[in-house]
Amino acid sequence: MTGSSPVPPEKFWKLESARNGMITASEGSVRLHSAYNPEREAAGAVNREEVFGKSAIVFYGFGLGYHVIECAKLLTQNKKNCRLVVIEPDIAHFFAAMAVLDWTPVFQVENLIIAVGAPAESVLPLLEDTSKVNVGETGVSASYFFDIPAFTAHAASYFDVVRSLVKRNQRKNEINAATLKKFGRLWCRNSLKNLNQYGKCGFVGGLETKDLPFLIIGAGPSLETILPYIKDLQERCVTVCVETALRALLREGLQPDFVILTDPQFWAYRHIAGLCAPDSIFITEVSAYPSVFRFKCKNILLCSSQFPVGQFTQNQLGITPGDLGTGGSVASSAWNFAHLCQAREIYTAGLDFAFPNKQTHIKGSSAEQTWHTLANRLFGPDKFTAGALYSANAVTAKDYSGSPVLTDSRMKMFSWWFEARLAACPETKTYTLDPRGLNTPGIEAAAPDKLLSKPRLPQTNFSVSRK
Repeated sequence: MTGSSPVPPEKFWKLESARNGMITASEGSVRLHSAYNPEREAAGAVNREEVFGKSAIVFYGFGLGYHVIECAKLLTQNKKNCRLVVIEPDIAHFFAAMAVLDWTPVFQVENLIIAVGAPAESVLPLLEDTSKVNVGETGVSASYFFDIPAFTAHAASYFDVVRSLVKRNQRKNEINAATLKKFGRLWCRNSLKNLNQYGKCGFVGGLETKDLPFLIIGAGPSLETILPYIKDLQERCVTVCVETALRALLREGLQPDFVILTDPQFWAYRHIAGLCAPDSIFITEVSAYPSVFRFKCKNILLCSSQFPVGQFTQNQLGITPGDLGTGGSVASSAWNFAHLCQAREIYTAGLDFAFPNKQTHIKGSSAEQTWHTLANRLFGPDKFTAGALYSANAVTAKDYSGSPVLTDSRMKMFSWWFEARLAACPETKTYTLDPRGLNTPGIEAAAPDKLLSKPRLPQTNFSVSRK
């Protein structure tokens, strides 16, 4: 497929004949393809077993397109079901390449995605949508990337952003796989003990909601400044509290609409041990610590399991509890729950991804109380705090007002999870009610007055159906 281009290729390429008579090109001082045999060069780079062992083949740029065309030919000839993804920010480069070479083989690939002129943040959802090939490998982890410097030099800053997002998600998948390996036995043991809960509990996917604003409440230090507003905020939005923040709310006489706990460890259960919230709906996973299901509340809902035993049981029973995904923290599950409920505005309180004023949690949180319980004369609570602050490569970053704030690699990873998730869901706007947390792309700072200015909601009685 060749033809005219809206922008002459000569505007940014120097076209010349290679030794074998094919067209080759340079852009500035950078040669894009071989001066001898560009087709053979492309075939040698593409025709490798590790390339076609993945579920997606991704090209960052393409020069004139020799590599993409050769890859497309091999996909068609070998009847491979790989997804071919071509990423190029400049539309002029794309049409110019088609004006020079015949791209017909590329458009004959059935599973083809061409992301031309797309924002860098929107590329990641295309890659994350790839199908699974190996256990533990999906999306960017199941993709092979052709990242040739000559093809990306014309839009270096754009591809730097794409690489950064991809690497973060690869790291996220690696952490998920490592976590599964470390806690796999615990999840299996808990799941087997809790299988009867599928017959007792409702499902998140059967929750009937309207298009309402949501407030996610975490246990970060900034929650202390938002607590005085929570009672009024509850009248204007649906409140979802992570288990670490529940004690702080109950101390103020507040019960959220939902409490969520998805961590299978005993220490996660300790955050709600001895507490009760008879007016709240409790959301958990079948792999949670068994004592979790004795929590006194209005109702218990299950979300879909992320682990083998629960997934197998759900498939055998033909049920879909509702997928809240993974994200490294229960806050990501809370956000996914709000998104599952079709919320178009999600507000957060105490979701800091940082340590404002060098605090790790809101004062009086269950984590802080645990440190006081474990402390002795030689190892006081301050040493636990210092360990939490500086045990994971503490660094200084910027908050939403541009001021410095202390964070670490764990908090930054949680922030990156949100950044990637929010980029994939642009229809949902997310706000933080306190600007002192780590500035996370996709989350905007908003004063509590923004939410308080909304009309009061009618009395909401969440009805649950089982599928």
